[in-house]
Amino acid sequence: MAIVFDAEVGAGALTAFTRNVPAEDNLRLFNEVPSRTNATNEIDFAKIVKRNRTASYRAFDGSISVSARDSGSTRTVGMIPLSDSRNVGEYERLKLEFARTKGTNTALLADALYNDAEDLTRNIQRRLELALGDVLSDGILTVNENGLVGFEADFGVPADHKVSPAGAKWSDIVTAKVLTDLLLWHAVYVVANGAPAGAIRTSQRVLTLVQTNKEIIDAVHGSASGKTRVSRAALNELLATEGLPPFVDPYDYQVDHEGKVVRTIADDKLQFTPASLGDFMHVEWGVTATALELVNSTEVDFSFGDAAGIVGVVEKVGPPYRQFTFVDAVAMPVIDRAEALFIATVL
Repeated sequence: MAIVFDAEVGAGALTAFTRNVPAEDNLRLFNEVPSRTNATNEIDFAKIVKRNRTASYRAFDGSISVSARDSGSTRTVGMIPLSDSRNVGEYERLKLEFARTKGTNTALLADALYNDAEDLTRNIQRRLELALGDVLSDGILTVNENGLVGFEADFGVPADHKVSPAGAKWSDIVTAKVLTDLLLWHAVYVVANGAPAGAIRTSQRVLTLVQTNKEIIDAVHGSASGKTRVSRAALNELLATEGLPPFVDPYDYQVDHEGKVVRTIADDKLQFTPASLGDFMHVEWGVTATALELVNSTEVDFSFGDAAGIVGVVEKVGPPYRQFTFVDAVAMPVIDRAEALFIATVL
């Protein structure tokens, strides 16, 4: 089957365009993490256990202590492709109209291709938002869709960083010990990281239950106050006095994934993280088969150094002949420091 790149917008220009499509503001996770490129399409997991060691005093002429090395283990996982295409759209409508009237307007055709590429790029960005939420939910990227079954990338979040309340779930606002739970869990986080967390992340549902929890209300207003809730400002002030990080804005983003509206992160979760997600995770972009096709094509000025990252092309294939806009990527979220993520299922 022949593949021809001869559209009104070249593959180089369309790829440059897709790589500069800004993410929508409501993609909070995707916007908060950095991107890195990877020419090998393999991710090496080197989990380094860093400890806050010190040097040792010694007597004059005494022996010098030998510091222990940080331990680590390495494994690799192959990255997975993520693509979207459109073969019936504004471009095809304009092509048919121009053929019928024997007219032409390359500017209109080019705009239509750019519009399609922008939509398809945003679809990929939304899928990565969903993948980031998946990783923040349990420390594992799990994919079962579109013929890819049973893919898992486990980033090694420690077992004691995946917890639930020892007593009542937080939906029981009278007996749940929210502040007690937070203090207990954060102590585990500090031991693992040598520093406090920078943020508590959760849904509006969980945050509302925290603000109406009796233990929290009593800690802020006193047990005889008669109050039924605390403000978020008062809640975060209480947490600060207890050495706990603040609750950041609740996150409840949903996407349409394969025809179903799904939450990016389930609304029963809570996470301790650094202040910025970019401090411990990122999105890794690999090299697609489409990019390699462009590298080997004499029709496109595209070198291997340009290959890693999202790619946009308009292809004419056949026979039978058809033309479509195609945006292709190899991309997935990666946790760089698994100990920096702490996940509680509180409901």
